[in-house]
Amino acid sequence: AHWCASAEDVWWCAQTGARSLAGMVKKDASKKGGGSAGAKKGLTEAERMEEEMRELREDGKLAGGHLLPALHWLGMQIFSSARYKEIFWGFWLLSILLRAWTTVLVMPFAGLLATLASYKRPPRPEGIPLASMGLDVLLGRPIQASKDVPGLHSNNNVTITSFGDRYILAYRQSDVHFPSGKTQIVVAHSTDLNSWTIDWIYSNGCDLRETLLFEMGGTLMLYFFSLKPAHGQFKPLHIFYTTSQDGSKWEEPKEVCYEGEVPWEIKVYGEGKDAIAYKSSYLGDHYGTKDVLVLFEQSKDGLKWNPVPPCTAESSVVYRGGISEVSFEFTKSGDLVAIGRNEDGDSTGFGSQLFYARKGSLGSWTSLKVSLPWRFDSPRLASTSWGEILLFARYAPNPYQLAPDWIDFGYQKVINLALCSLLPKSAAVYRLAPWEEWGESGAGAIQLVRCFEGSAGDTGFFSVTHERGETESNSWVVANYTSTTCQSHAPWIYGQMMPSHVYVFRCRAVQAGNGGSGSS
Repeated sequence: AHWCASAEDVWWCAQTGARSLAGMVKKDASKKGGGSAGAKKGLTEAERMEEEMRELREDGKLAGGHLLPALHWLGMQIFSSARYKEIFWGFWLLSILLRAWTTVLVMPFAGLLATLASYKRPPRPEGIPLASMGLDVLLGRPIQASKDVPGLHSNNNVTITSFGDRYILAYRQSDVHFPSGKTQIVVAHSTDLNSWTIDWIYSNGCDLRETLLFEMGGTLMLYFFSLKPAHGQFKPLHIFYTTSQDGSKWEEPKEVCYEGEVPWEIKVYGEGKDAIAYKSSYLGDHYGTKDVLVLFEQSKDGLKWNPVPPCTAESSVVYRGGISEVSFEFTKSGDLVAIGRNEDGDSTGFGSQLFYARKGSLGSWTSLKVSLPWRFDSPRLASTSWGEILLFARYAPNPYQLAPDWIDFGYQKVINLALCSLLPKSAAVYRLAPWEEWGESGAGAIQLVRCFEGSAGDTGFFSVTHERGETESNSWVVANYTSTTCQSHAPWIYGQMMPSHVYVFRCRAVQAGNGGSGSS
């Protein structure tokens, strides 16, 4: 399929300990049409979705009705406990008191069998082949970059970049993985990756996440967005940006882009006045009953975003359906390749979707006819000097589409998401085959290179930047977060309830027979 589509803010955020929102820079209300029916006729597709999402902020309706919030609540109650052994033996003692002697004998045996069953490691899926041995990725030791803060043990959603003589890292810090009003954004710097100094902490009573660092015209910029702080919902509010000239002192955040938009990736190509920033983001009813739009835009200043040709000023939309979290990269020939998480599903199925666009029409994306059945969550693409495209993403050995396709589409969403949350996850780096080799189904297009050791539970959210001081483009510093108290077979939702930390790795891609240099 080809994709190129031609009031007053309501805040739920507690203001305790946060600055007043009254000082924010607001968009021109007249540009957004004021919400009237007559004004909506002149809005672009993204602006109409912005208005629709503003109206849905009070609406808690999700796919499957109340089933998904109920399952989410139940999971949080079960997996937030840390006293499973005590509970097990408590039931055993209760069985004695009730004189249920058969149960007393069966329970320890059943527990032993369940424990033994958990030891078996699932094989690599046949549909995710191994990359050729001619490509390898070398990893250094993991270095913890986030700090221990009592009551805020969930450190995740990280971004990293190099700026001047230092590395700059920004991440989300909160009491839980799910939306919370206790969330804060932490920015730190390091010159050696070993010692990190915190320079800036920001909170406003909302949940804050999806941090993105990039340099534009000598200025360091940080994007992030706010969510309604409700555990069982996903209601984006605003994108914010802040700037710094030295990486240490940061300006007061201001709103930018569309309300409800979620930024996923910003990359800058070119130098000086020729530099262009490209942004992929999504806007819509994620986890709900309506569509999600994927936007692809470009900017010369990192603030004012325009459609990428051949999309016109009428729309920046390159996809409409159920896809979010889209990462992109340019090939040696200047074509674009992209991968998106198809969590909400569309006519091509559930899982992941691949896109490509030719150099002369970067705003016109072509997708596979069917989605890949696996989820490569939180993807980040990076290219080597000899043209290979690497994918850093979550690793899940089970297909995402587990619900039968004959049931209601909304309930398929709920079942797939619930089962996915109950299965283990890890993190990995893959090879993305050239788009000419994808075919209609993308079979074999994503090839496993290696997994990240020690990544388990809630993990697999990468950020990639070139190693400072390196002249070749095959050495990076990779940031990722992972649960720190989970075994490798722990369910994803269990990891989301447990402590997690941000780690950085040195990373190098090499070709066989080139002495490990990675050069062609």
